[in-house]
Amino acid sequence: MAAQIMEAGLAPVAVVATPDSVPGTWPSDAEFIENRPYCNDPDLPYEVICFKPDPSTTQGEAMKLRELADERGWDNVIVLTYRPHVARSQMIVERCFDGTTQWPTFDYQENYSLFSRATWREYIYQSAGFLKAWVTPGCDTQLPWHPKTGS
Repeated sequence: MAAQIMEAGLAPVAVVATPDSVPGTWPSDAEFIENRPYCNDPDLPYEVICFKPDPSTTQGEAMKLRELADERGWDNVIVLTYRPHVARSQMIVERCFDGTTQWPTFDYQENYSLFSRATWREYIYQSAGFLKAWVTPGCDTQLPWHPKTGS
C-alpha cells in the first residue's frame, strides 16, 4: 500500500520503520524484513528513508517522525498502519508531531471476527499498548526498564 501511495504521487518521500523481525515471524516475512529490498532500490522514482526505531516501538517511530519533520520542514504526513493500530498510533504520533496527519489503513487479516483468536490477540496487544502509552505521556517519556538506547 505504501508503494501505491508513492506511485500515485501523494508524497515525495517514503519513510519506513525497519525494526528487526521478532520471534514467530513467518520465515518468508522475516527474510523480507531482514533484506529490506525497498531501502536501497535505485530504480524507485522517489526517496526512501529507512530507519530502525529507537526504542523499537510506535513511540520510537513517532520520535523519528518528529526529527525528520523538524529537519525537512514537513507539516503534513501520511501515516500508514494496520487498522487495529490506528487509534493508538494517532495518540502517540500527535504527542510528537504538531502537523496534519492522514491515516490510510490496511489489514493483516481478512476479517476481525469476534471469534477469531487473532482478533483477541490483537485486542490484548493493543490494550497493553494503550496502557503503556498512558503511563508514558509526552513524546520522549520512556519506561524505566526499556529506555531509548542512543541519542
